[in-house]
Amino acid sequence: MGLFGRKKKDDHAGAQQANAADAAVDADHDGSHREIDDYWAQIGDVDHDVITYLINPMFQGAPAWPNTRQAYRVVRTPNTVIIASDGLADASADSPGPGFGCEVYIESPALVGAEFEQLRSSWMFAAIENFAQNVAAMQGISGHLRQYGVASMELPLDGTDIPEALLTEHGTAGALIGIPAAGRAAQVATADGPVDIVPLTIIGADELSVVLEQGQAGRDSIVSTRQQDGRGHVTVV
Repeated sequence: MGLFGRKKKDDHAGAQQANAADAAVDADHDGSHREIDDYWAQIGDVDHDVITYLINPMFQGAPAWPNTRQAYRVVRTPNTVIIASDGLADASADSPGPGFGCEVYIESPALVGAEFEQLRSSWMFAAIENFAQNVAAMQGISGHLRQYGVASMELPLDGTDIPEALLTEHGTAGALIGIPAAGRAAQVATADGPVDIVPLTIIGADELSVVLEQGQAGRDSIVSTRQQDGRGHVTVV
């Protein structure tokens, strides 16, 4: 999988806080958007505000999202915080169905208690933002995951506040994509069609080495270990 750009900490200056209703003006709330809202509400407390942009990234060279709207919602569970894309599955006037057929997210206990500015400037937001743009560039990731299972990639996160121990010598961090989240549906049935809810998990340098050396067998081994020790899809630092 390719990498979209190189996100530096200062690149988040364009991200801002917006009322969820205002940010979703162009979304079809009678379609997939409403069902996805309900999905997240069943998992935790959804912040009233979302992370969005003063200038849509697509007008600055980033990939276009289905209905142009690019935002991220914040969901707070008792033990973790989730930052999830909000717009990859928007309906489009140009084609039927729920956009790219997925929304992506990162989840971590390290974000518990963080306010908006902390979340917006965090390396975890940089990670999910970069990954979401990769997914937009590919116009979805569901087909790849169904064919190959859990996937992996490296994200360029140098210049953020990510712990140095998680970075490779090239300034990237390893990630697994699509580890099943225990006790949660991996897909939302919507009026526009099924939408996959895809987790991004940042892994340690030791785990990345296993992936690079062993490929799919290494990914399967790491997933099995994480599921057994309770970490699962959650990013733990």
